[in-house]
Amino acid sequence: MQFVFKKKAVEKERATRASFHVANLLAKKGKPFTDGELIKKCLNEVAKEMCPENVDLFSAISLSANTVARRVEHIERNIKSQLKDKASKFVCFSVALDESIDVSDTSQLLLFIRGINANFEITEELVSVHSMHGTTTGIDIFREVEKSVAEYNLEWKKLKCITTDGGRNMCGTKKGLVGQINKVIENSGGLKPLVLHCILHQQALCGKHLDLSSVLDPVISTVNYIRSHGLKHRQFRDFLEEMNAEFPDLPYYTSVLLKDSEWLWKLAFSADLTMHLNDFNLRIQGETSLICDLYSKVKAFRKKLILFESQLTRSCFTHFSQCDKYRQEAATPFPNLFAQDVILALKQQFEERFSDLDACSSKLRIFENPFNSVIGDLPSELQMETPKAHIPSDIKTSAFKNMKIQLEKITKTCDPDIKIKQ
Repeated sequence: MQFVFKKKAVEKERATRASFHVANLLAKKGKPFTDGELIKKCLNEVAKEMCPENVDLFSAISLSANTVARRVEHIERNIKSQLKDKASKFVCFSVALDESIDVSDTSQLLLFIRGINANFEITEELVSVHSMHGTTTGIDIFREVEKSVAEYNLEWKKLKCITTDGGRNMCGTKKGLVGQINKVIENSGGLKPLVLHCILHQQALCGKHLDLSSVLDPVISTVNYIRSHGLKHRQFRDFLEEMNAEFPDLPYYTSVLLKDSEWLWKLAFSADLTMHLNDFNLRIQGETSLICDLYSKVKAFRKKLILFESQLTRSCFTHFSQCDKYRQEAATPFPNLFAQDVILALKQQFEERFSDLDACSSKLRIFENPFNSVIGDLPSELQMETPKAHIPSDIKTSAFKNMKIQLEKITKTCDPDIKIKQ
């Protein structure tokens, strides 16, 4: 009899765990809670075919809309509790903020946090989403951030870096969010944190600054015309499919534009340059990217722009495939001045918008590999740490190339006196 009761208890526990797993998946995928009932029906049908003797086990899984909602709330409380416990042990942390407007014209403020404890365990998570229905001044944003900092038992003096979307209400040094945070940190006896602008956002702004209106305006108007006339759009797509075109849906250029050789040169150049910008955008994306890696990619793209400028001056299209294709039929020479002006403007934008990274390049070099940094660049209290650190040479040369490794593995072979300092 005891075995029967124990078996029933185990089956009930498994059914509950299965319910939590399904609820977790529905929440992650953003699906309605009512889908749980459909999933249960699907499970029952599968069980009837695959394992008829276990149909009752699948039927015991509770997946009603109300149950799924309770499961998600329970998961949310559990995750929040774990995060609070980890955050309270942070030796230092950084935050990233993004403000955007949703479809209901409500400002949504997202707050991300990344922290590390004394055991070199790193935690990175979205900690809060604040709906701001009134004004969104720097003080308003600071109040919302302050609530989250207090909720997760964080200390302002341990904040080391702030990344924002670059808005004035964020970056203002007096009334902006950064200014408000600096005041609080100074009052708590801490040092001003490093302030950065989102690299992805900066790259997008660099691309938008390019003066390609003479090329893009006719393309945009043509696309809008085709899109607004359903029959013409369908006919055009069918035509491209019959011709085995490289792309299934392209704007249809008028005969006047097709005869304008200089415009076609500019179009080919714009297409190639946009391809390089898109490729750079993809390279700087990714959850595991570190700031030192991103800065290296920014510097690499700057060098590419210098190379492009040099090659285009000589009408060398090694890295501009569309220009190289059009050269065979072009009736006019390549517009060098136009290309040089565009590349020069792009170089200036990258220099200006990524100046915050240039200003802290020595700090990034220390973070990337302190053993390759100049001792004079180190803070005075750390200048004696590098010479006395008894660390194997293989770690000095290879371990810091992959910062995704667990840092506690390094400490096992290091001097036991080396610890994270606040």
